[in-house]
Amino acid sequence: MTPIRRISLLVFLACITGSSRAEEPEVDTRQSPAADARWLTLIVQAENDIAPQPVSLEYQAGQCTESRSYGVGGQSQSGRMQMPALHFEKITLSKQTSSQRYQARIALDAGGSCQWKLVGLSTQFKYTSQHAQTKGQELLSQRIKIAFADRKNAVRKLDVLMRFQYFPVIYLADNPAQNSIKLQSGGFPDLPSFDPAESGTLMLQFKVFNDLAMTARVDPQNPYLYLTTYPDGATGATTSAGVMDERMICLMQTRAAGSTDLQRCNRYAPVNDKR
Repeated sequence: MTPIRRISLLVFLACITGSSRAEEPEVDTRQSPAADARWLTLIVQAENDIAPQPVSLEYQAGQCTESRSYGVGGQSQSGRMQMPALHFEKITLSKQTSSQRYQARIALDAGGSCQWKLVGLSTQFKYTSQHAQTKGQELLSQRIKIAFADRKNAVRKLDVLMRFQYFPVIYLADNPAQNSIKLQSGGFPDLPSFDPAESGTLMLQFKVFNDLAMTARVDPQNPYLYLTTYPDGATGATTSAGVMDERMICLMQTRAAGSTDLQRCNRYAPVNDKR
């Protein structure tokens, strides 16, 4: 190809690219809630060793579209099409004076020229370990995702309290300086989708039971197995320490109810998987 032809081709491609971009102007992400818009007051209740992180919001446009890729299988079932526009943003929760309560006010009907509506939010927290064997270590929890959409079984009223409870799993190493920590939950509930008829409050409570730490050490005879010690002194062996462990869930629920009678959990034998 001669230099002149090469330049002409580049100019032609640039014109095509410019034209396609001109056909898809940027979506107006500005919000302007109406006077009667619904609002969500998000409250996070946490303890001293828990620091809530910024909340991610997902908005969907009622009036504006954008070209997005789709795919459900092979090449013949994928491509691009016009879909409702999406907008993502992050907000920081404000800490309330003299408390471990964090709060934000979020527009469910954000309005604007595209008529933005909140369809989802996700949040997580940073935990600082107080356990003697991992004191000072920090880690992020798994993300909690909550949907706001018009679904058949959506919750139509807010003013909801949702509790998320965790216990630490301490992974012991030959060198104590290399010990590590992981948070384990008793299993997340099947979170509902919300589509409230009016404004309301959603409170999330995060709690880590620092005094219910399970320890796990790699079995010297089997590198795929952990030898575990429960907070009540029971021992076991498992490939996945703490995951949906009925005994640990019982211990956590007992402590959450304000009881110190951990013996009631003896009906759940320690996980003893010798594979």
